[in-house]
Amino acid sequence: MLRYSHITPLLGILVIIMGSLIALNLTLTLTWAQDTHVHDEQAHTHSEQAGHAHSQENTVTLTDKAKVNIGLKTDEADIRAIETVVSVHGNVMAHPERQAIVTPRTGGIVKRIHFSVGETPKKGDVLLELESLDLQMAQIELIEAASQQKSLVSKLARLTEVFAKQIRRELQTRQIDYLQSLSELQQLHKTVEKRKALAVTQITSALEQMRFRLVKADVEHQLLDSILKRIKTLTEKRISAQKELIAKQAEYKKAKNELADAKRQFQILGISEQTLEKILRDNGETPILSLLDTESLDRGEVTSPLRDEVTSPLLEKYAVLSEGSTRLVDAEVAYELAAIKVAANRQRALAAGLTETLLEALAETGSITSFDDLSTDALIENYLAFVESSEALEGVLQLEETLRNANITLDKVRQKLQVSGLTLEDIDKIIQTGQPSAMFYVKAPASGQITEQHVTVGTTVEKSDVLFSILDTDIVWVQGEVHEDTLALIQDKWQIGSEVRIHVAAYPETIHTGKISGISDIVEPEEQTVHFWAEIENPDHQLKPGMFAEQTIVLEKGVDVLSVPLDAVIEDGGSRFVFVAYGATYTKHEIVVGTKDDRYIEIRDGVLPGELVVVQGTHQLMRVMAAPSEVVDAHAGHTH
Repeated sequence: MLRYSHITPLLGILVIIMGSLIALNLTLTLTWAQDTHVHDEQAHTHSEQAGHAHSQENTVTLTDKAKVNIGLKTDEADIRAIETVVSVHGNVMAHPERQAIVTPRTGGIVKRIHFSVGETPKKGDVLLELESLDLQMAQIELIEAASQQKSLVSKLARLTEVFAKQIRRELQTRQIDYLQSLSELQQLHKTVEKRKALAVTQITSALEQMRFRLVKADVEHQLLDSILKRIKTLTEKRISAQKELIAKQAEYKKAKNELADAKRQFQILGISEQTLEKILRDNGETPILSLLDTESLDRGEVTSPLRDEVTSPLLEKYAVLSEGSTRLVDAEVAYELAAIKVAANRQRALAAGLTETLLEALAETGSITSFDDLSTDALIENYLAFVESSEALEGVLQLEETLRNANITLDKVRQKLQVSGLTLEDIDKIIQTGQPSAMFYVKAPASGQITEQHVTVGTTVEKSDVLFSILDTDIVWVQGEVHEDTLALIQDKWQIGSEVRIHVAAYPETIHTGKISGISDIVEPEEQTVHFWAEIENPDHQLKPGMFAEQTIVLEKGVDVLSVPLDAVIEDGGSRFVFVAYGATYTKHEIVVGTKDDRYIEIRDGVLPGELVVVQGTHQLMRVMAAPSEVVDAHAGHTH
């Protein structure tokens, strides 16, 4: 026992050391999980509600500070369409339609430069100032041509004003002729209507007398027919004498002849038996013309446009019954001749350029249009037929020809200056002021960055010399190449307009989206590849010509399935799993996967729709799960 007495102090020291180590370990553990142990029970509750049962070693609970240190991000498991894609290599290149070469288009000496390499002018900005004597001479030629043209315009205006007065006078004459003939037609129309009314009255009276006779004869005929039948019966029974029967037979025959004669008067006028029956059945309240007009309309008789639609057929048919029919015909003939005269004057007015609207207003108001508000040029252009009869027209035509030649000369000089780089506004200003200038301002034809500069102040340049190169990278091309063996698989699935997603190493988290704008018809013999080009919008200028790019071509959309981002899936020892977030707790779920594209992968088992999976920070969670005592340094942002 004595020989072991020295061990007791050593044991005491060992106990103290062990206690210190345990305390230190607890401190480190608390640093990682401080204020989070209260969430453990909630996390397990969430897990059970989600239908999963996981052991303690597959669960990690983090503080908000730990999440920030890790840079942890989540995304939702959702129903998405997994696309059929193919990935190829490519290169960013300048868009061929967004590159500009700046030339002066006129020779001269550079006096001042406003932009240099690396700067980004906007379209229309002045790049440099150029002194050009050739340009100054062309401006002098422009001023002379403009002055000559202006003089001819003034002379032509004075000459054409004379013709304008003649045109106005002739137009007024055409209106007066038309208005007078129209007035005559209206007067004759009134005469025709009066005579027509008289004839209709006479015809109506005669027809009513004929109807009265017909109805009276029919009534007497029916009455005698009835009496005769009764007397015949009495005679057969020897109640009445034979003499009375003979007398009544004579009266009946006379009444029958009267009825036949009354009908014959109507039949001579072409009235049918059916119409006569209508007249006899009528109670006398219907006007005779209405009864007769029904028959005319049933036969589809055409009426004259100069006569009333209802009475015209009756007047034509029953003219013999009217004493005024002859005078009516004379009035109608005069009316038709007046109508022909109106039509002729109307055609002459229309041929002179007067419009239908104007003639209608003239007929309605009787007001002659003077055309004083119409300009001389408009009169000659619209009513050239009157000018053709003028003796001085040849002089006007010759002056117009001279003016046309002057305009051609002026246009040629203007075009020459436009080719030299002057705008239409610049040219108009020179004509207005009459002051030529030797200074020419070379402007940027497009917005973009100056990539090349070939001049300095004092340089003498020719019109075809290259001064600057400008590149606009707001839109770029990404050229890709598809190998011949891959081409066989996607031949019928990719085309112009197919979607393309672009990744570059400089911005790994950024996806640039565009569409295929061209596919080469040639296979490159060395690499056995087919080139294609995708147009990509590049407002932030992240894509720079010359960059290497990974391209994903979207061939077709798949069916909707449950999926998660590819970054959420971890492979370990042949198995795949994800971390599912339940509040501050993250649980490891083994999963069964299906198809995938460049962004998402199908989940067939292990995750439910709507659950949040970790897409950034998964490897840090793996390390923490393997060594729970490790902590995340709030300042360094990585594990220790």
